[in-house]
Amino acid sequence: MWNLETERVYNYICNSKAKKVILQAPEGLKRSVDLEISKLRQKFIEYNTKPEEIPKMIIWGESCFGACDLCDREVSLLNPDLIVHYGHEELSYVKSEIPVIYVHAYYNVDEDFKKNMEKLQKELNNPTIVSTVQFKKCLEEYDPNIILGCRAVITNWKNDESILYVGTGRFHPLMMAYKFKKTVKIYNPLSQEVSEITESEIKKMIKIRIGKITKLMLNPPKKVGIVLSTKKGQCRAKVFEKMIELCEENKIEYTPIVLNNISPSNLIYKVDAYVICACPRIVLDDYSNYDKTLVTAREFEMYVKEDFEYIFDEVMEHDFL
Repeated sequence: MWNLETERVYNYICNSKAKKVILQAPEGLKRSVDLEISKLRQKFIEYNTKPEEIPKMIIWGESCFGACDLCDREVSLLNPDLIVHYGHEELSYVKSEIPVIYVHAYYNVDEDFKKNMEKLQKELNNPTIVSTVQFKKCLEEYDPNIILGCRAVITNWKNDESILYVGTGRFHPLMMAYKFKKTVKIYNPLSQEVSEITESEIKKMIKIRIGKITKLMLNPPKKVGIVLSTKKGQCRAKVFEKMIELCEENKIEYTPIVLNNISPSNLIYKVDAYVICACPRIVLDDYSNYDKTLVTAREFEMYVKEDFEYIFDEVMEHDFL
């Protein structure tokens, strides 16, 4: 299903003369990467590498939310020579302390995929196509917009009334629908299902977010937690500093909190709300898991400025120091 580029990875390991390699992958690829270790070892055996000279290959077992979540700092204790990062595209604002090779894990296209894409092209009248890097190759003829990180950017509009997201999950199409306030069709090549996020659904969700901001206005927080993640692609330090400045300018008491994984079990402080300066997905996907009100940095600005024009919070390159 996914092309993990065994030959390319093998050649890269050989050329870099790496003796210890960390393999990092998102949850959906971890088992495939486990099998990949056996394939890579077999490659070394086929080329008559002495057993003691075969590089040590170790899977990073923790969660991996994207290229924003590179594990170089954590694994540096093991002194690895290389990280093989599967399933994502390199982010310009994520700099590694250890050499990294990015393996996009391209989807191996089949006939059903081709037929479904042709059908959707006709039904949606040549839609603007958005996808993630795994589907980049199989969508080449459609000139897709590839999402990098938590950013809703479309540079190649074909039909501004019709957006088709090709991929798995709902966060990325939801992000598009939030930002552009348009219906987004979703085609999942793995399940072969076609669904959509409608304008009415988006209006409902924006209403929920506006409701969270209104709640703060009706019952102003005495104290807020300003939260930053140390994950390299989520460590939006400039946004963090800006939120602190907003609190100070508006005489709002605050507790600055820095941690790696943001979860309900970690946010245990006596505050009335948390301002999340990391990935907006934490707020938009998981807000119902938290006892306290969660808002994005953009939403907190809206609250302070009493501005009800909803703005989607995106991770931008200029957010980082």
